[in-house]
Amino acid sequence: MDKPEFMSDIEQKSASVQEHVDLRSRRSRRDIDAALHMLLLRRSYDAIRVSDIAKKAAVGRGTFYAHFDNKDELLRSQLEGVLDGHISVSADLPALLDATRLFSHLQEVPQMYQALMSGASGPAVSRMAQDILERRLNAILEARDGLPASLHGRFVSASLFTVLAWWSENGMQQTPSEMQSIFAELCTTAFTNKNL
Repeated sequence: MDKPEFMSDIEQKSASVQEHVDLRSRRSRRDIDAALHMLLLRRSYDAIRVSDIAKKAAVGRGTFYAHFDNKDELLRSQLEGVLDGHISVSADLPALLDATRLFSHLQEVPQMYQALMSGASGPAVSRMAQDILERRLNAILEARDGLPASLHGRFVSASLFTVLAWWSENGMQQTPSEMQSIFAELCTTAFTNKNL
């Protein structure tokens, strides 16, 4: 039996309303992401509150909380995007990953890196980023030479963030490619030199 014509109109209007809500939701989320990004260019992560992010995004706090439980969850989603987009992970790479694009990205926005890593929350932010990277590494690792895969992943992840910190502390004088080579050499040496 065919649907009455008015039911078809209601379904079309309902679909249109849902599409509008989805677009508005995506726009709000994009504005919230952009707000945190802009704020990190001017102040430390510790100094940013949810109300600052909501104000900068021109959304209410309720809208912020409809998308994220807290600012750490927002940061985690951004870190996942940055790390996924800027680090290639493969068991075929000498150091299991190529972070040249990440080095390049941080060289373009050093103040953002400083805003995240300075202050009381710096170690927690670093650990959050390492956890994200560890999960990606653990997905490709198998136990090698008696090493637990999760330890290998943690070592490589922590090593990358140690190299990033050193590079930042020393004025980012080396090119991103040079830093990737240094990182790969350190990791390769650590896993091939039995005297270490």
